[in-house]
Amino acid sequence: MNPTGVTLPVTVEFEDVDSYGIAHHARLVVYLERARLRFLAACGLSIRPDDCVPVMYSLQMHFRRPALLMDSLEVSAEVESVDDFRVTMAHRIRRGDDLLVRATCVIAFWDPVARAPAPVPAVFGVMAGSELEGGIAGSSGS
Repeated sequence: MNPTGVTLPVTVEFEDVDSYGIAHHARLVVYLERARLRFLAACGLSIRPDDCVPVMYSLQMHFRRPALLMDSLEVSAEVESVDDFRVTMAHRIRRGDDLLVRATCVIAFWDPVARAPAPVPAVFGVMAGSELEGGIAGSSGS
């Protein structure tokens, strides 16, 4: 992991593809989600349902080339921008030097106890180059 992102290897398995051997687009979303959650966990954020949790606000994907059965892929997620209530992440799925998918995901945080949106944890303000006020208690790894 670098300070603002993570890259992880993924192999396209038999259950990921259609009858033509092409990875289904819904499986590619799963790969992006896996990278996003690994990144959040590496930042020290809890993803348990009784804590403030990250929720997907929006996802935009651009498909450039298909991922094929048994392809070895690299899936990346990195922070692109941060405001008080949202984190925008840039995702890439690559096969070697080939860019297969480019995506942008906006996540927000939800407090299940208050049943309301929660401020972005302070760790993301540091990544964006400025401290955010009102981060979630305990989000800095304490």
